Amino acid sequence: MKWTGIAAGAALVVSASMALASSQDAWTELEEAAKAACMAASGLNEPSIETPTTNFERHVFVVVHGKRPEQSAASGQETDWVCLYDKEQGAAEAREPGFP
Repeated sequence: MKWTGIAAGAALVVSASMALASSQDAWTELEEAAKAACMAASGLNEPSIETPTTNFERHVFVVVHGKRPEQSAASGQETDWVCLYDKEQGAAEAREPGFP
């Protein structure tokens, strides 16, 4: 009986710490980090995020809107790029949608 109480108490502590780790502030911080990394990874001029981010288990999906850089063939044209932010690595990979 005593061990059951200890196990229940330990489970309560673990679930409480998980709830704190998943606080709204932590989610906001993750989303802001993903947005910043994706805007930088896109290489677009005047980048912005105009759609909600999507949170997956290991990644955050972000759509970056901006203008193509001067050195591109379509310089200055507005475009949208897709980006995956790796939560574990803290790194982003962005590209124009479609297949290479």
